[in-house]
Amino acid sequence: MTTVAARLRNRVAIVTGGASGIGRATVVRLLEEGASVVIADLNCDKGETLIDELINRGLGDRVRFCECDVAHEPDMIHAVRLAVREFGRLDCMVNNAGIGGAFGPIVDTHVEDWDRTHEVLLRGVFLGIKHGARQMIRQGEGGAIVNMSSVAAISGGGGGAAYSAAKAGVLALTRCAAVQLARHRIRCNAVLPGTIVTPLLTRGGDVDSMRQIAKETQPWPEPGVAEDVAPVVAFLASDDSRFITGESILVDGGIAAAGPNIYRGDHPLGEAIKERMVASGIQSFDAGTVADLQADRTAEYQGPPRTVLITGISRGLGHALATKLVELGHTVIGCSRTESAVAELRTRWGPPHRFDVVDVCDEVQVRAWADALEAHGQVPDLLINNAAVTHRPAQIWRLSTQEFADVLKVNVLGVVNVLRHFVPAMLKRGTGIIVNFSSGWGREAAARVGPYCASKWAVEGLTRVLAAELPPKMAAVSLHPGIVNTDALRQNFGAAADKYPSPEQWVQVAAPYILNIRPRDNGKALSVPGMTEFRGWGPSR
Repeated sequence: MTTVAARLRNRVAIVTGGASGIGRATVVRLLEEGASVVIADLNCDKGETLIDELINRGLGDRVRFCECDVAHEPDMIHAVRLAVREFGRLDCMVNNAGIGGAFGPIVDTHVEDWDRTHEVLLRGVFLGIKHGARQMIRQGEGGAIVNMSSVAAISGGGGGAAYSAAKAGVLALTRCAAVQLARHRIRCNAVLPGTIVTPLLTRGGDVDSMRQIAKETQPWPEPGVAEDVAPVVAFLASDDSRFITGESILVDGGIAAAGPNIYRGDHPLGEAIKERMVASGIQSFDAGTVADLQADRTAEYQGPPRTVLITGISRGLGHALATKLVELGHTVIGCSRTESAVAELRTRWGPPHRFDVVDVCDEVQVRAWADALEAHGQVPDLLINNAAVTHRPAQIWRLSTQEFADVLKVNVLGVVNVLRHFVPAMLKRGTGIIVNFSSGWGREAAARVGPYCASKWAVEGLTRVLAAELPPKMAAVSLHPGIVNTDALRQNFGAAADKYPSPEQWVQVAAPYILNIRPRDNGKALSVPGMTEFRGWGPSR
């Protein structure tokens, strides 16, 4: 058997979430045992700080950093390719990146927080297994995959519901992968840490007091630290575990044996964590994801002025968004089918803003518009497909073929026409963000809005296809703008539309949120924060 200090020599590993906490300790341990490591993490500042520390220790030639959102498949593909390009191969994939996710009662959990929790904790592990295993299979020499689960996966009170469910999913996924990959000599195991005092847990609070609380709520007399977990990961990455696969290893100081219930009643550790969360001003127990990302995206946009193209600009959300963007100093280009509305916009805002009478359903008009703008050097940095129509509320069999066609023509063909004639110029430049307005009815269904639902589901699918076709510095996203008191909403909700925010209220949140969409969001289905709460149909239903 090789010595511990050398047992990972000539091995190459990727550690997601490797810039801090358990991931950081794992990176250091793998390097100390001879491996080369790619740190994949969203936190560039911490990643660069760690790289500098490792360079000072003489380990810089065996470590690289890449910015990586584990829920975003292109980022995971990039991390694997970087490992192969820099070190020639991949032998171990450590799927460690995590967040605390939504906490609190299930009945009070927002679906957006639930989804983001699972995006990172479960989807991220799936993508790590998928692309890590693909590379190992190509190499034909086997490998090891280590997935970070939690003691919360086996306890109904060991964590928030979203977190516990996702971590339990990691265990099931680990077993499935172990069975499927065994014939390729790829081992897949899970590690279940207990209460490990990391930045995720303390959120900048008193570390010593948190360690004391952790110590008092577990059988083992010392609190757990990240360095207690890292050697287990290194063991599972090495040949010393060559006949272990599909296993789940607890590293918890006896918590599971004792049967804790952290988040119910007056458990001191659960209460201490919640106090720190509340003091931090958040409602999700996470580390810079659900609540913090929304805060980042709704914060004031800090980038340079942009050229923004908006279709359907004459009223509603399009008009409110144009007004706000001009106020913020951006150049707005817009179109509408209504000549009087366009004339009014031209009078209100002169050059460099530009407004044209264009029917997005007419490809000839859209092509001419795109050509004219490109000739004047007005290629959009941000393209917003907002133009859409609705129809009278009625069951599918009570709507005419023409009513279906009219909705699909504007809401789908109109989007396609704009994409076909503006995206090529954006591709030439190599940058740009495309936002296709969808709807809650593009992700769920409701009675009496069949054509509209069909059109917005189509926009969702079309956006995903487009996202797969764009280069790295561009992005296409679908956006559920929320439930806003517009003419279209009043057509379906009647007087109940007054329960919802006006376009002028909506845009205060929506404008910075849209401006802060980035290339790493490519392919995502986004929603304007705080604007999707359902408040009732009204008598028209």
